[in-house]
Amino acid sequence: MIINKFSENIYYSDFVRETDRPVLGYIRGDKFSVMIDAGNSQDHMEEFLREIERMNLEMPKYCVITHHHWDHSFGMEFFKGETIVSRKTNDKLEYLKKLKWDKESVLKRLETGEEIEFAYNAMVVEYENFDDIKVSTGDIIFEDKLILDLGNDLCHIVLVGGPHEEDSSLIYLEKEKVLFAGDAHSGDYYHNEGKIDGEKMKGYIGNLEAIDFNTYILGHDNPIEKETIMMLLKKLI
Repeated sequence: MIINKFSENIYYSDFVRETDRPVLGYIRGDKFSVMIDAGNSQDHMEEFLREIERMNLEMPKYCVITHHHWDHSFGMEFFKGETIVSRKTNDKLEYLKKLKWDKESVLKRLETGEEIEFAYNAMVVEYENFDDIKVSTGDIIFEDKLILDLGNDLCHIVLVGGPHEEDSSLIYLEKEKVLFAGDAHSGDYYHNEGKIDGEKMKGYIGNLEAIDFNTYILGHDNPIEKETIMMLLKKLI
């Protein structure tokens, strides 16, 4: 795993398309440090934390989850600190936790359309045994927004919804002016065949315009400047 250094206080991993491993973030604080998203498996989580340790960075105290999708949340069970989620995300994780995660059950949900083929194919590669899948709910649950005082910066966590999922949250650093977006601007693959709802995108863009950031870190792509992402998103309406 490669972890990229954005600044003295912000790091992020590369994404992996084959196993649908998203970007994981790390924010170094003077009081405590924070991880962004938990990854899609125990292996993903633990590989990230080993690299953090190798780089002589302190272990994160909290892990903030951008939304409930498996690739961002299935590593939660194996995080040693506390996880932070919105109530909407926690409700969805509660539902996922009740489901059976053996291969046969996932295949049945694929047939009914509750699961999508891309996710299933990635799970097959990521998990040698589907029985190893563990779904966890959050330790700290917020309603609409939460601010963490890291000592050297304020970390804002804001539930915004958007075209991808109604429980998408953004995480941004006030001084660094860096925003972790997860998949918030992407299409809706579980309910709308990957298409983007124009009205939801307009609302999402409005939320972004109200945030003072310079760099936008995506869940499955490379970081991008604010001016560029705003231009691209407006074209998608």
